[in-house]
Amino acid sequence: MIPCRALLNACWIAAAAGCTPVGLWVYDDPGLEVSRVRLQPTETRAPPVVLGLAVLNPNDYDLSTARLELQLRLDHTLIGQFFRDSVFPVPKYGIADLTLPLTPMPAITRERLRTLSLGTRHFEVQGVATFSTPFGPHEVRFAHAGAMVFARPAGARADSGLAAEPDGPRPVSPDVLVPIVRRIPDPGLGAKSDR
Repeated sequence: MIPCRALLNACWIAAAAGCTPVGLWVYDDPGLEVSRVRLQPTETRAPPVVLGLAVLNPNDYDLSTARLELQLRLDHTLIGQFFRDSVFPVPKYGIADLTLPLTPMPAITRERLRTLSLGTRHFEVQGVATFSTPFGPHEVRFAHAGAMVFARPAGARADSGLAAEPDGPRPVSPDVLVPIVRRIPDPGLGAKSDR
């Protein structure tokens, strides 16, 4: 015979599991991290500050962004921000590499960008991304910090800007534009047939 208390506990657990929205069982938050930063200290038509943001979708269904809000700091100085309703597709088990032109802060002059675009800099990005999911909109807070080495890509023109990737001295081409989509392996495909 089952004691009354054990039966009551079992009922509470079943009720809690039954009332949990399906999205909490089958949804994982996307990962967001900085893939590159480009500074354009000279007068051109190109945006003066561009941030590359890699968005990883670990789910087995497509997502899309609905809104992005973020701020970039270099050496603890607020450089620029991005606040927009922006729709970018993020494929299932894929990475969308977004290039976002930031609005520079009023105190950030071309001369200040020129100074910041030399050598190793500490970067910090904080923000909130709102994703459209099959279960409704979902906000994901993110932060990424580290070191960047700014260098002009080999063979680039003098006015092409300086670019850097996080935690590495590898120069990045400033010609990369949005969105570039890469697929990552489906962890369950080894046992399943094509979908």
